[in-house]
This record gives sequence, C-alpha cells and structure tokens, in this order.
Amino acid sequence: MQNGTVTNVFWGLFLIWFGVVAVWLKGDFGSTVNSPVFAVGTGALLLLLNVTRSALRLRLSILTIALGAVLAVANAFVLIFGNAVPFLPELLIIVGVALVIGAFRTRNFQTY
Repeated sequence: MQNGTVTNVFWGLFLIWFGVVAVWLKGDFGSTVNSPVFAVGTGALLLLLNVTRSALRLRLSILTIALGAVLAVANAFVLIFGNAVPFLPELLIIVGVALVIGAFRTRNFQTY
C-alpha cells in the first residue's frame, strides 16, 4: 500500500469523525471544533496514521506525530480534570514554528 492511499484513508476517517461529533453536538460546527472530545479523537487518528505507516514500512510524518500527541495529551487533560490547558494555543504555535523552521533548514533552495 502506498503512503498516499494510507493518507487518503485517514482523511476519510477524519471527516467521518468530524461528522459524527458534529451530529452528536447537534450540528454546531463551532462547538465541534472546540470540543475536547473532537481534539482527542483527532489526535488519536493522527497517531494511528503513523502507527499504520510504521507497520507498512512507510515514511512517518513528524508533523502528524507532534500534532497528534499535542492534541491527544492536552485535551485528554481537559477531559479528565475538566480544566482547560492555558498554554495550548501557544504550544501549537511553537510546534508550528519549529516545523516550518525545520522544513526550511532541511531543504536545498535554489536561488536565481
């Protein structure tokens, strides 16, 4: 199986997950995106995507591993203890910046 096929399957699972949570929350998409249940499920899907890639000996994605771990762990904390993680938006920004910088550092750009 190719990496693109695995990615497409998990995009489909993500959209199904989004729809299920939206139906559960009575079609309120704003509440769906902000729901800790949605975030934990999304994080679990991203981590499962890389477990599947690893089992199929495909290239893993640091982006989906990092994002999945942050979403699953931080929002599991919200679900278990009922308290919001105050630094979650900042943590996502830091992870995003690190990924962008890492992408630019590992690429050989040609200048004209």
